[in-house]
Amino acid sequence: MDINRGRIINDFIEPNKNQYAIPVYQRNYEWSREQCEKLFEDILKAYKRDKNHFCGSVVYAPLKEEHNIHYYVIVDGQQRLTTIYLLLKALIDSAETAHERESLEETVFNWDKYDTYDVDTASKLKLKPIKSDDAQLRLLMDNKLDEVEKSSGIWMNYAIFRELVEQTLQEDPNISVKSIYKGIEKLTCAKIRLDYDDNAQEIFERINSTGVPLSLADKIRNFVLMTEADQDELYEKYWLKIEQNIDKKTITTFFLDYLNTRSEGFVKENDAYERFKKYSADKESKEDILKEVLHYSKLYKAFLYGDKAYSDEINYYLASLKSLKQTTVYLFLFHVFDDYSNGIIDQTELEKVLKLLLGYSIRRLMCEIPSNSLRGFFKSLHARVFFNPDNLEHYYDAIVCFLQQITSRDVIPDDDDFIYALKNNNLYRKSALCRYLLIAIENQGKEKIVTDTLSIEHIMPQNKNLSKAWQQMLGDNWSEDRDKWLHTLGNLTLTGHNSELGDRPFEKKKEKLEEYNTKVVRLNKDILKAEMWNAQNIKKRAARLSKEVFKLFPIEKPEESISFVDPRYVSYTCADSSNATSKIVSYYELLGERVNVDSFATMLRSVVRKLYDLDSEIIESLARNNHLFSGSYYPFFSYDKSKAHNPVKIPDTEIYMSSGFSAAHIIRIIKQLINAHGLDIESDFVYVARSVTNK
Repeated sequence: MDINRGRIINDFIEPNKNQYAIPVYQRNYEWSREQCEKLFEDILKAYKRDKNHFCGSVVYAPLKEEHNIHYYVIVDGQQRLTTIYLLLKALIDSAETAHERESLEETVFNWDKYDTYDVDTASKLKLKPIKSDDAQLRLLMDNKLDEVEKSSGIWMNYAIFRELVEQTLQEDPNISVKSIYKGIEKLTCAKIRLDYDDNAQEIFERINSTGVPLSLADKIRNFVLMTEADQDELYEKYWLKIEQNIDKKTITTFFLDYLNTRSEGFVKENDAYERFKKYSADKESKEDILKEVLHYSKLYKAFLYGDKAYSDEINYYLASLKSLKQTTVYLFLFHVFDDYSNGIIDQTELEKVLKLLLGYSIRRLMCEIPSNSLRGFFKSLHARVFFNPDNLEHYYDAIVCFLQQITSRDVIPDDDDFIYALKNNNLYRKSALCRYLLIAIENQGKEKIVTDTLSIEHIMPQNKNLSKAWQQMLGDNWSEDRDKWLHTLGNLTLTGHNSELGDRPFEKKKEKLEEYNTKVVRLNKDILKAEMWNAQNIKKRAARLSKEVFKLFPIEKPEESISFVDPRYVSYTCADSSNATSKIVSYYELLGERVNVDSFATMLRSVVRKLYDLDSEIIESLARNNHLFSGSYYPFFSYDKSKAHNPVKIPDTEIYMSSGFSAAHIIRIIKQLINAHGLDIESDFVYVARSVTNK
């Protein structure tokens, strides 16, 4: 590696017969207007003060020499170089004389005065961005402005520089195109040339550990493509298609879900890149991992946007889960759709499973079951249901039986609880569920109404200061009834007149609703028939609507009963540590994820690791402070090995944990760890064990 002081113009732009290529593993060009304006301001200051301006590093490596053109690859600095090219193009198009324009064009194009070097279209431009940007830059530089995509970063930033250049030339008679170019000549950089034996990937990661951080997708793309000889082919065949399947806003979430499906433990964004590299190490080649990622990106696209390859019913259930924001279910659906692709289940079975998951999600939401365990629950659900391969023969039945038999809060809420919640619970605050259920009730017939312009309306008004007319209608207990029934299903409807209805008297509201009755029929029929609106009529309407919801989202009973209960084993929380005495532990569940263990000591180490992955700062703080848990004479965590009892190092950390405890003591420790992490000792952690005498 060779490091020198360099100049952007003198070293990377002016020299003839050079081309700098942006490799496919780099991210697309995406400088903001603010960054462009700041660079332009720095260039003007550099010119006016006649001082150099340092603009960062440019890391490059020789690629090849062909027909006397020297080709290089840019490892870091592509955003700055591309931006300066766009500014130079803006200067070319703002030049007043042909001579000035030609001089600038000689800066950005390779020239072959005597036609001896075969400088063609591909090698004429000195900068070659990645494919999508390259096409736009070529069109721009060839003056095919009508063909340039106006939404591309290439065009938008060129337009910004045209605006800035023209504005500057008009406002300051002392500034010319030549002046701005002289300012660009003042831009200096750290010029870092890599040798063939330098580790480009390692250097790239070190460089990008400061400054604007790379996204998770950027890092993964760099890792799988940077060191591959056939990176262009891999980019075209796999990565480009992955980016087409998953948009920028969603791609980080996709990779987290993908990694959580394919690897042990919880994967968080801050450690996802290292986990991806570790997972990839078991693959034979980078192409194998890209092939797998592409496969799951196609599934993820279907989860989010539907896919014509699947039936209307499948797409409906997927769209419903998305609208209810139940995306943690994707961790389970990856496995289910793989089973469908592999012929283990057919379309009918897949539809049944999705219908079950939709009904299960609605029941959980309506019954207000906390969702913090769902990610772990869905992550391990497939393995827990199908640990016995015979269960694959009764796919749907196995899933529904499991959901009915588990003893944690993740069990399917029963019919009575669901109906009660529909009638009594606050539905309005669950905005996505509220809108979804109201639309489902109204649109269950053949005639479907367009609901985009409809909003949720309270029949009894939300205003705490109810009018005298409303108070009299509700009766003596109007305040209590308002608080109890205001946001429940029986008092909610859909309307296009929300802003007009407000706090109007009931009769006036009915008139407005009747005007709209040709559209919203099922929801409003009992409102329009009512002579008054009080607790009794709200409850009566809630009973009708809850029955309709219950019929719309049933839990189909299994044809084959499958038992997941081993009578020898009992589920325990960590509330009472004495339960662990004389027991053999089988597995534990933390935030819904099941982990098999062979001893209490193994369970403790596993729980510590998972809690560390969940929030490392808590355990690190306990270790720094040598914190003593209740009933202990020495710290359970410490950075000082000598302070821990029978010290065992937490993998990939510098923290030691004590060991050698009885089963009961281990449960006491876990209880204090659960509390330290702000989790619920009754529901967020359970372990399953049997008596040593019960074989």
